[in-house]
Amino acid sequence: MVCKKCGKKFSRRTSINGKEINSNHRKWCFNCSPFNQHRKGITSKTLFLDKPHICQTCSKEFTEKYSEYSNGNFCSKKCAAQYSQKQIKGTKIVKCITCGKEIKVDIRASDKVCKCDNCKKSSYKLRKKYYYNNGILIKKVCKICGQEECQRKDICKKHRIFPSLIKYFGFDKSKIGTIKVYEEFERIKNMLEEDYQNQKLSIPELLIKYHHNDIRNFNKILNSIGTIKRDLSHAQNNAIIKGKPRGNCVNQYKCGWHTTWNNKQVFYRSSYELDYAKELDEKKVDYEVEKLRILYWDSEKQKQRVAIPDFYLSETNEIVEIKSSWTYDEINMKDKFKAYIEHGYKPKLILEHKEKIL
Repeated sequence: MVCKKCGKKFSRRTSINGKEINSNHRKWCFNCSPFNQHRKGITSKTLFLDKPHICQTCSKEFTEKYSEYSNGNFCSKKCAAQYSQKQIKGTKIVKCITCGKEIKVDIRASDKVCKCDNCKKSSYKLRKKYYYNNGILIKKVCKICGQEECQRKDICKKHRIFPSLIKYFGFDKSKIGTIKVYEEFERIKNMLEEDYQNQKLSIPELLIKYHHNDIRNFNKILNSIGTIKRDLSHAQNNAIIKGKPRGNCVNQYKCGWHTTWNNKQVFYRSSYELDYAKELDEKKVDYEVEKLRILYWDSEKQKQRVAIPDFYLSETNEIVEIKSSWTYDEINMKDKFKAYIEHGYKPKLILEHKEKIL
């Protein structure tokens, strides 16, 4: 073995082990290696020239070259790259390999692959519709509907929710890849719309019905199929109409549970309601408390709301509202009474223990 810089000879390969640095197929002994020179204060990977040279890019005189493979015309790799870029700038005229039209291309471009703009567009459209399989040109089709052009792109783009539709809602997996996938998707969509919009099922109830365990994923499914979600006020109205328990009293008035004369448990929300309940108990009148849910139009807030009458007397088909002067709103009460009459009930208002005619 011989060092390429100082010419020192080694009798055996084993004697050079640990004394040689091999970098990019260049072999130096340890004393001549750039690593050892760097330790002595000499720039790493720097080679010395026998005589001064002038850089062809910056005209600077130098005595060191940056690489063994450089011919000594440049002082650094940066100057060599700048010189190379200046030399390769320019254009040339070649013929399009498809239509034979003369076009201008970069001087570095290969003549075997140059195409004009029209041929590039046509080849792009061809690649968009066809692909090669073992040298055979095959037409591309949609993996969801099996068609060359999707008739319902809005459905094909929602392929990511298909695994959830298959798992929880009985989506027929065999329809994927055929045009019948549209009909199957609409069937699942109509099923969910019927439960959510017409049957007024809440999302927790839908989770139980379809054995789903992730409310966030279920919301994403409803959003994907285009279901218009209920806002908070509509959700509250829906819960009230379905007769879900309102819970205990949360205001500052006297409230609690009362046992009627016929052993019913009712919840009163003020002392006025308790007094009226005791009065009905003495007369042995059958009554219900907060049983009815009636939709009415609130003329002040300009929206539909749910009225929950205080008392309902089934024998006389009467609705009784118990109010104090502090909680009484005449306009709102008139809106409620209008809805009560339209539904066939006989409304009555008791204000401060006295009946008032509206």
